[in-house]
Amino acid sequence: MKRKMVLLLTGMLAVVTLYGCGGGSGGGSGSNGESSEQAETESASNTGGGVTLTLYCNADDMAKPYMQKIISLWEEESGNKIDQQGLDTDNAETIALTKFTTGDIPDLYVHFGNSNLKNFNPEENFVDWTDAEWVSDIQDSVLPQATYNDKIIGLPFWEASNSGCFYNKKIFDELGISQPKTQEEFDKVCDKLLENDIQPIYLAAADSWPILYQFALDPVLEEHPEYIEQLNAGELTYAEIPEFTSMCEWFLSAAEKGYFGKNFASDTWDYCSEVLGTGEAAMLFCWDTWFDTDYDSESYDYAGEDFGIMPVFMGTCEEGTYEGGNVNLMMANKNGDHVEEAKDFINFMSVPENYNQAFDGISTAAVFKGQTTNVNSTQYEENKDSVDQLIRASSAQPKIVGYNQGEGGKALLQLMSGDITVEECIKLIDDDRIATLKSFEQE
Repeated sequence: MKRKMVLLLTGMLAVVTLYGCGGGSGGGSGSNGESSEQAETESASNTGGGVTLTLYCNADDMAKPYMQKIISLWEEESGNKIDQQGLDTDNAETIALTKFTTGDIPDLYVHFGNSNLKNFNPEENFVDWTDAEWVSDIQDSVLPQATYNDKIIGLPFWEASNSGCFYNKKIFDELGISQPKTQEEFDKVCDKLLENDIQPIYLAAADSWPILYQFALDPVLEEHPEYIEQLNAGELTYAEIPEFTSMCEWFLSAAEKGYFGKNFASDTWDYCSEVLGTGEAAMLFCWDTWFDTDYDSESYDYAGEDFGIMPVFMGTCEEGTYEGGNVNLMMANKNGDHVEEAKDFINFMSVPENYNQAFDGISTAAVFKGQTTNVNSTQYEENKDSVDQLIRASSAQPKIVGYNQGEGGKALLQLMSGDITVEECIKLIDDDRIATLKSFEQE
């Protein structure tokens, strides 16, 4: 059904062309296990003075400085060019899908490695990188996002973050609160904050997505990867996963106890800085780069460095969890006229010298094990051992077909507001997932 619908959009395509700038040089590496010399020789023999590769990508994503840097580095070294076709940000995936459906498949395509990738027929259209040398250099918390049906289908090349529960270290110190290590200890911390007239957690529930319930599911899915396969095959429901019920029960209990304050149903994401900065609330579920990109340290009593990171506790994982970032993948059209040059570009992106030039000074968690020039957050550096031990790959959002952060958040908001029961909440979230799953199955 979705594919038929997008065909109607063929005449509505909006493409913005962007061109990279800058310069530099770096080494290349072999494609799919080839040596550097083999790849360079093969590329040179095919280019005949240079070819132009087409690249489809969300226009905003294309404009990222590290994307422009890596493109300009490769263009300078290879003598080839990349025609950067930035797709309208609000409709990028729909536009790309329409193009793929009509046979307009670029040499290179950038996409978040989530369940929607299924619509692009990865096994038929994209190069399999499973045996590439660079696979071992990808962070363990990131590599699953590059995997489709047990094959590596693209190079993760993107900003990343460490998501967790951020807490006001000064408030904790003043009240003699230690960082909790278990769900029980976390709930006791919330109780103590309430006793001192401090809202424990700011939850922008009115916007629904900041409820971020995937944090509760990621450790469960890591322990039970069969759940993803069974959910996507229509063989399992959320109601049959005990931890899903435990998550809903925790949200309901936390709301009833006042952990989210009295006005969580009308609280929005726009006020996160203000509420944390004034000390009205002590904690927030978020990602660490937010403190560099969005938090206004100069306007409030507490600066960004006054906050630390600890695990998220949502009723499903006793020791809590952190989540790694969702990342874009650079994929090559294996049926294109310039597949060797496209593979050469991706291998070039995977070389430490090259990606370290591209990410120099960028505030991001490392995607590559050899990544050293990025700027890690203060929060991560202070609690690195805990994050590295408990971080999980983002699983629910990218892997479960029909997973919907917004719709799931709306159902949980109804639950926390007392409008529906736990069972009704689970059914609402599952019905939305199943409807999407069925639509994907239809031609």
